[in-house]
Amino acid sequence: MSGPAPTTTASTASTGTAGRRIGVVAAAVAALAVLVGAVAGPERQRLGPQTSGDAALADRVRAAAGGHDGYRSLAVAEITPTTVTTAGLGPADGGAPFEIGSVTKTFTAAVFADAVTRGEVRPDEPLERALPELAGTPAGAVTLAALAQHRSGLPPLGATAAARAPAASAANLNPYSSTTTAQLLDDARAAPVDPQQPPTYSNLGVALLGTALVRAAGAEDYPALIADRITGPLGMTSTTFARTGAQVPDTAVPGHRDNGRPAPRWVGEGYLPAGSSTFSTVDDLARWAQAQLTGVAPGTGALTPTAQDAPGTAIGWIWVTGAATGADGARHPYVWHNGATAGFSSMLALDRDGGRAVVVLGDTTAGVEPVARTLLFGTPPAGGGADLLAWVPVAIAALFSLLALRRAVREGALLPIADGLLTAVFGLVLLWNRGPGPRSGAGCGGWRSPRPRRRWWSPCCGAAGSRSARPHASVRPGRGSGSRRCWSRWRCGRAESGVRPCGSGARLPGRGEPGQYGVEHGRHVRRGQHVHRAGARLGGHGRPRAGPNPVSTARAVGVGTSDPGATHSSSAVASCRATASRP
Repeated sequence: MSGPAPTTTASTASTGTAGRRIGVVAAAVAALAVLVGAVAGPERQRLGPQTSGDAALADRVRAAAGGHDGYRSLAVAEITPTTVTTAGLGPADGGAPFEIGSVTKTFTAAVFADAVTRGEVRPDEPLERALPELAGTPAGAVTLAALAQHRSGLPPLGATAAARAPAASAANLNPYSSTTTAQLLDDARAAPVDPQQPPTYSNLGVALLGTALVRAAGAEDYPALIADRITGPLGMTSTTFARTGAQVPDTAVPGHRDNGRPAPRWVGEGYLPAGSSTFSTVDDLARWAQAQLTGVAPGTGALTPTAQDAPGTAIGWIWVTGAATGADGARHPYVWHNGATAGFSSMLALDRDGGRAVVVLGDTTAGVEPVARTLLFGTPPAGGGADLLAWVPVAIAALFSLLALRRAVREGALLPIADGLLTAVFGLVLLWNRGPGPRSGAGCGGWRSPRPRRRWWSPCCGAAGSRSARPHASVRPGRGSGSRRCWSRWRCGRAESGVRPCGSGARLPGRGEPGQYGVEHGRHVRRGQHVHRAGARLGGHGRPRAGPNPVSTARAVGVGTSDPGATHSSSAVASCRATASRP
């Protein structure tokens, strides 16, 4: 009776020892796998040592970018009414075409203002007048002005692009390729319009505005309209649009994700007016910026604010007017739009009072807005820091591995070991795909929207910006109308002055590029301007109609920055646009 006891004890001890050994081995292998993923996988990019163009400007750009990780190459231009100075930093050819994302929206804005001058359209007319396919639908009743002010009540993206955005973000794909102009109109027919929706950055809205302008002008398509009225007259010979992969310029700079992984090209037809697939050079955009300063560009009336947004921020036709803190500590007004795609970031900023402008193009998703502000106003570069949310993939991998290792230690079996190894491999894949690394610049902007501006959990944050939105900030589906809300308010508001444009309740564009607009329907703004509720007609024209209505253009023109002590980040708005969807 007493003999078997020692055998049982010895067997139990042996099993426990084996289990501990197995656990140690499994833990070591899992830790090694994750370490290999972090060290050997693609890393967050840093600005390369190569320099071209003006040496003094290149030095200033390097100093301005010094506080931020994530840049690989930058192409920069400083512009006055009579001079253009350019510089390139990093391995990319600074004179080659970059994807510019939602900066394209400035072309759409100019064509809109020009079409109003030509008498082709009126700001207060409904969309269905130019696009009769939308007659009788909520989208068809939206005015052109509402589209240009992101006050239409439309969702950030049409159903087709919105459905592709999550998978596109996860699999590093293009969310816009399947949306033709015909599909865009189909999506618009079924799109909800929310009269109570606060101003919401909508790539769908701008794409529809551009499509309406093409129809009103009798042009063949959007590229033809832009060539006829903007790029042709201004000699912008290197600005092109890619509806298909075959139309991507052979010399185009390759883009990169946050951790340096190659990014997919964005091509497609439907969202061209919003910036899904535009390629341009720093020289061409310098011409565009100079034409704004001199008044030579068509449709410069688009720069004039037509509605007040958050304190210190106003919007014209798509262009945003804000303020930046200069080296002198004073607040300086400027007009801007940013952009972001799956692997690029861009910014065009105009100091109209000072007669200066800056263009900054980057070949990664790191926001370039801080560099633009530093060059334009001497805004002190913000120190680059690790974004806590960038380590979420690492935390997930570590959690899964720890859970599996716990089982391995307790059970001492091969199956838990295999489980642990698989979860470690999962962690490695996450690190390889997105990788940890500090973010730079504002959290939202440009096409970092459906995207934007874009993150591993969101395809849009710069769908078509940045913001711009820019326009890249993370987003999650919001309630109603396919809208999205801030996932991380502090992330979206990490702009130069700490303002949180993505504040409570502000909806964001789905990788874009904005939740920048904080004015709700019915709120009175500076100088007696009013955002009309549903049922009011723009400018008092005609009878009341159902649906949302923007600010009366007749009364809103001339509204400027109201609060010199506050700021609104262009990046913050445009970038909070779902990344995959953010142009």
